[in-house]
Amino acid sequence: MNSHKSTYTVPFAPEALTRILPILLLTTLLSAASLSSCSDDDNGSRYPSVRTELVEASTNSSKDVVSILLDDGTRYGVSRAISSSTADTVFRCVCTFDDKEGQSEPDIYSIYSIPSGLPLKSSQVEQHKDADYDVISTWITPRYINAFISFKTTGNGQHKIYFIEDSLNENSDGTHTAHVSLVHERPEDDPESYTERTYVSLPLWHYESTADTVKLSLSGTVIQSPGE
Repeated sequence: MNSHKSTYTVPFAPEALTRILPILLLTTLLSAASLSSCSDDDNGSRYPSVRTELVEASTNSSKDVVSILLDDGTRYGVSRAISSSTADTVFRCVCTFDDKEGQSEPDIYSIYSIPSGLPLKSSQVEQHKDADYDVISTWITPRYINAFISFKTTGNGQHKIYFIEDSLNENSDGTHTAHVSLVHERPEDDPESYTERTYVSLPLWHYESTADTVKLSLSGTVIQSPGE
């Protein structure tokens, strides 16, 4: 499986879910996704039917990915071992896999992690300068608030992309609302040259016992999870 050094990273915190697989360029993902499900080449052979989804990948004690969970609740096993960096964990990633009907263990063609760590407390984060990014699209799934964002880079140094919990407030009706922001930090020596894009996912499951509603601030836009 091919890998490529990413231009973004997530700061470590003991409770943050920051499990990293080898990261592929988004262009690799888009190239795979553009394959026709029934395309024929000049020799009459067929390309495999592929599907690209945001998923949760689970690893075993040997650090191998053993299953993927789609946002619609479908869980697949994995037809062949894929090594990760961490044992016995679950992480959010983009996965391109074989889409044959009725299969339970598809072939995985590419998989890479995305920024999806648990929100850090303000006290855990040093003073920082927010860098610009654009929000391309947003959507909510049962366990995540998701976004597709872009930012300018020359690929010189690591951009930091992570979530901060700004506050967790009790409302007048006794419910609780968590206010979270997405932070993008740019290296000082990384001029704006070309555009890179990435998915990000805020884990709503982190707030199942503490908040009825989660509001995520994305570059001035607020996305709110459905209330209980």
